[in-house]
Amino acid sequence: MTKVFTCESTGIKTTYHYQGSVVNGIQSVEIEYPKGYLEQFSKKQVREDNLPKTKRLYLNPATGNEVSYARARAIGLLK
Repeated sequence: MTKVFTCESTGIKTTYHYQGSVVNGIQSVEIEYPKGYLEQFSKKQVREDNLPKTKRLYLNPATGNEVSYARARAIGLLK
């Protein structure tokens, strides 16, 4: 079973592949970024390199959204 979700605000397309049914759990996930999305994000990262790490925003790969320093630490993006 496969389900596809597209974020309206970012345009990121996420495809979930399930093990038989939703109840059995997710087998794999594919994330497709719109053209130019990662380039824009990398340019923003260059600007944020001058900020202290507690003031920066981080990309959550699970959702494609930007999260604060505290949230990034809580979900294990930072050590």
